[in-house]
This record gives sequence, C-alpha cells and structure tokens, in this order.
Amino acid sequence: MPINVAIAGATGHLGPNVVRAFLDPSVHPSQVNRVVIFTRSATSAAAQGLKDLGAEVIEGAPTVEGFKGIDVFVSVLNDRVPIDARDTYVQAAIEAGVKVYFPNEFVADPRVLDFEHPVYKMKVTHANNAREKGSGKTKVISVYPGQFLEYLFGAGALIGLDTSNRTYTVAGQPNNKFSATSTANVGSALVRLSILALENPAAVPDHIRLSGDAVSIADLAKIVGEERGETIEVKTTDAAETKQKFIDNPADLLSLVKYVFGSGLMDFSTKNDNELVNPGESLWKWKTVKDEVKENKGVYRPNPTN
Repeated sequence: MPINVAIAGATGHLGPNVVRAFLDPSVHPSQVNRVVIFTRSATSAAAQGLKDLGAEVIEGAPTVEGFKGIDVFVSVLNDRVPIDARDTYVQAAIEAGVKVYFPNEFVADPRVLDFEHPVYKMKVTHANNAREKGSGKTKVISVYPGQFLEYLFGAGALIGLDTSNRTYTVAGQPNNKFSATSTANVGSALVRLSILALENPAAVPDHIRLSGDAVSIADLAKIVGEERGETIEVKTTDAAETKQKFIDNPADLLSLVKYVFGSGLMDFSTKNDNELVNPGESLWKWKTVKDEVKENKGVYRPNPTN
C-alpha cells in the first residue's frame, strides 16, 4: 500500500530535494501516495514550487490534525528551531499514529564525536525524547550522511577551502577522510528507509550512516586542482587549537567544521548503510566529489537543485 509522508522544513536547504525524492515518478504514486509539507508561508515561492510538483501544503506548525493519515514524518528543520518545538511536533505525530519519524540529525554521527556541542546535545536529547515517547508506536531513525556535497564549498576560505588562492588548510591530518553525500541522494535514501521501515521496522537500524563518497582534504585539493588545471597547496593547522576555539565559543561553527573535516570522525566509508538503502547501486548512482567538482570547479554554486 502506498505510504503518506509529512515533511517539516521542506523549503530549506535539504527539504526541497527530500520532497522531490518522495514525488519522483519512480515511487510516486506507486509507493508514495501523499506528500504533505508544513511551512510558515504557504504562499512563498518555495512552497508554491513544491505544490506545483504535487505536494500538499499546510501553513503553520505540525499538529495532530495535520498528521492524520500520515505514516512517515521527516524533519528537516534548521538548527535554530528549539528543542521544545521539536518535541511538540513529534508528540503530535505520535498521537496521530505516525509510524516512522526521522529527526533532523543530518551530517555528523554524534555517537563518535570527541567533543560536546550545544547543537549536537540538542539533537541527541530530542531524538532520545522521541524514542522514549514513541516506544512501541513510532520508530525513530537518525540519519547521518556526512557533509552535504552541494554545500562542501559553501564557506570556502572560511573553512580552509580557498580555491581562488589555490590553498586548502586542514586542522589536523590532511589524509583523514570525511564522508559527503548529495542532498538528492539523501532524499532517495529517506524514501527507501521509509518504505523498508514500514514493511519491517526491525529490518532498519535506529541509526543510519550514508557515505555517497569520502575524501580527505588532500584528495580534495588534487581533485579540484586537476579539474581546474592548477596546483592547490595543502597546509595544516593545529587540531587541538581549532577544537578549543569552538569549545570556548560554541557559535564558532566554522572552527567546528574545520576540525571535523580533519579529524576522521565523519569518515563513514567503511561502516555505513549504503547497501541497505541502495543495494549494488541498483536504485541510483551515488554522486561523488569528482562529479560535484566537475560542475562547480571547487566554487560554491548557490541554490543547488541536484
């Protein structure tokens, strides 16, 4: 039976590609029936664009009424949404009978991080709250895809990727890898996980790692350099000093990103769930860093759509 999905945060960075994945002709309407999005403004260009694709738009916060008939709730809310609001939304989903919930855990796997940070603490606390409230009723699946591939060069020189000046700087070891997955591939994975979890909840782990590709800063410098016909120098800075910066000032997210890129803590290349969601790449091809660099030449492209 086709599933019904609700998405909060659908007009943000990740949201549109999640909506597109659930509305893709390969699964809609054969496996996915309704796709409902909750948005602050139903008349915004972004919301109207998703409506044109086939999404149902509900203006306002998620409610029990809005969740009626929904099987899967996907949260792609940004990190500024407070934990009490997140908890309220998932409580409404549980009361309405939603069977599967994906909290906004995306990017790093907090279970392996060697530091504490308010953002990750909030995400972990919320996911734990959801699992406690939904025990026996709603399966909660946390998904960690590493860096969003389209946003890899988003902060450019601010995170050490200074393509224009042909210099990449890493905090720590230049050969430590980090995983990166395209937002389109994340969307496709969420579709598969939704279908699988509704068929057999026990077949899907509570924590899912994705790795569309994995590279080091040294690898990245080589890939971008070859694409641009240039040599990109790789420099290193002290990892402990970089780590201390965001420990002392949690708002310093740029230092956090630099540290994670060079730490190896976000390398999911050898332990991931790629085969669960996309066995043998039979459903889609994972987009690689080389694929992305061929398109953007190591420079951020705003408003990615693929």
